[in-house]
Amino acid sequence: MLKKAKHLFLYLLFISINLQAQSSAISSEWEWFKALKDTLSARNAEELLENKQEVLQSAIDIERSDIVSKISKELAFIHINKTNDLEKAMSLLIKALEIDEKAENNTALIFTYIGFYQLFEKIEDYYYGKEFLEKASNLLRNYDFPPLRIYLNKELGYTYWMTGELGKSIEQHQNILTYAKAERIPKLEAEAHTDLASIYANENEFDKALSHYQNALKTYRRIKSPLPEAECLTAIADIYLLQNNSERAYENYLAALNILRDVSDAEIQLAKLYNSVAQYYLKKNNAERALANLRLANPLAQKSQNQELIQNTYGLLSKAYKELGDYKKALEYSELFKALEDFLQKEKNDRNILKMQSRHTINQKQSLIDQLELNRIQKDFELEKEKRFKEFLIIMVALIAIILILILTLFILQKRNNKKLKEANLKVKAQNDELEDLNATKDKFFSIISHDLKGPLNSLTSFSGLLMNHTSSLSTEEIQMLAKDLDKSLKNLFALLENLLQWSRSQTGNIEFTAEEFDLTEMLNENKKLLDKQAENKKIDIEVKNTKPIKVKAHRNSITTVIRNLLSNAIKFTDEAGQIKMGVVEESNQYVVKIADNGVGMPKDVASKIFRIDTKHSTQGTAKEKGTGLGLILCKEFVEKNGGKIWVKSEEGKGTIFSFSIPK
Repeated sequence: MLKKAKHLFLYLLFISINLQAQSSAISSEWEWFKALKDTLSARNAEELLENKQEVLQSAIDIERSDIVSKISKELAFIHINKTNDLEKAMSLLIKALEIDEKAENNTALIFTYIGFYQLFEKIEDYYYGKEFLEKASNLLRNYDFPPLRIYLNKELGYTYWMTGELGKSIEQHQNILTYAKAERIPKLEAEAHTDLASIYANENEFDKALSHYQNALKTYRRIKSPLPEAECLTAIADIYLLQNNSERAYENYLAALNILRDVSDAEIQLAKLYNSVAQYYLKKNNAERALANLRLANPLAQKSQNQELIQNTYGLLSKAYKELGDYKKALEYSELFKALEDFLQKEKNDRNILKMQSRHTINQKQSLIDQLELNRIQKDFELEKEKRFKEFLIIMVALIAIILILILTLFILQKRNNKKLKEANLKVKAQNDELEDLNATKDKFFSIISHDLKGPLNSLTSFSGLLMNHTSSLSTEEIQMLAKDLDKSLKNLFALLENLLQWSRSQTGNIEFTAEEFDLTEMLNENKKLLDKQAENKKIDIEVKNTKPIKVKAHRNSITTVIRNLLSNAIKFTDEAGQIKMGVVEESNQYVVKIADNGVGMPKDVASKIFRIDTKHSTQGTAKEKGTGLGLILCKEFVEKNGGKIWVKSEEGKGTIFSFSIPK
């Protein structure tokens, strides 16, 4: 008993560690399945069965049905793949099926179905095996786990091909190919191409087969996988030989030979290749060259102990010696061929008898599976019936609630009607207040315009008067200085009129804010280039932080106007040799454009009202540049029209950061 407890404890510890190491139940089951496959390949039946029965009994004793299910499946896989005791494997899988269905453990149920598939594949009952694979595939739809999906796609592809469902088989392998390309898994992609090529070759669709083999060949070469590369070349050559394209066949055989000679443990592939080359020479009536290749193939075939390969080599040797007129040798190899053929046929017959016996035994137990399936269907029916009754109760409760709501609605309607008049009056009052605010805003706006227009025009009048009346008394330097001041006044006046025109168009609805896709990084660079000259005059460095394209969807012209105004302001209020940085930050639901300078900054009370039209705030730049006071108002208007927000963060003497958002 102590020994049983020890085995059970070790097994429970293994399960616990395994589950902790995995991210989910399905990945845990998959890791268990892969480990079991590796163990089955590496160990013999006696080692695999050791202590398993005791662990199973211990799990039964402590009523751990999950462990009973898993151990039953492990034992079933051992009997399927090692002992060929398919009757015992069937009983164990039925036990696991009962447990998994009762516990509604779909992850475990997937691998139980895989066990039944392997069982029926063993007796070549692909139709019944297919049903279990399809059940496993349907359950897997509830999970996002590609490794197991790929495994099921491969097995379904093979099974559909064995049942003659060519279209479905191709679909499964095509799904693998699509996934491999999307996830960039070259080895899996090449394998999918090879499987599809094999299907098309068996259906005599040689052009499609060649296309897939050639795609696989390119991939195997890219990932430096010589053995599969040589196998692809051999398969391509075989197809060319079937198409009577002997020269192309020979080229591919030769290329495959050059690869396989440098590959270790490739006796079977090399022997098959020498046989294929021999067939090529026999077809070309060159029996001597054929015999030379067969003499190389024969020892390799003998070493591989592959009876079918040895038989094929004997047959070709007999044919080659006959062509050369050495009938004694031809007869010798013909007799060897026939003896091996009789042996293989007897072995095949024995296997078929065993398969038939196993199929008969398993068919007797299929009634148990059918009964479990019937029980499951009845359970589903009862659950559906219960669900419908609950839905009926919900509908009745909902109808009662609706009736109550209608009664309450009729009661509330009268009260609501009494409020409507009061609400209408409040709305009219609010509209009147809004109109008064708009009129006040209009008056203040025209005040800004009249003040800012008057300044540049007075400067122009003064400068033109000086030039007209005192040209002769002014030096060249003084005239140049007056021309520069005149140019500044004209540019300031132009900027004011441009902003005024844009603002008026937006207010009158003449700008249609139609969103279009554009690159925000490119727009920042375009505006930097536009204002680089202005920045160079003050030796200011402008840097765009972003380098990668950032695609946004907004009204292009209005956003570039905002960036241009903010960048122009940054240049205006930054000292000589200063720095301006522009960039875009991506957030969850928006992009934020930031324009930062290390200029003069502004007090908090000024920063809080620079976007308001009802306050007048316009200061001179660090080089006595004049502002219009309208640019930031226009920026706010355009940003909000695009569904975003604009804000400023500034510290006097340290600089300013203007930010605005664009929704994704």
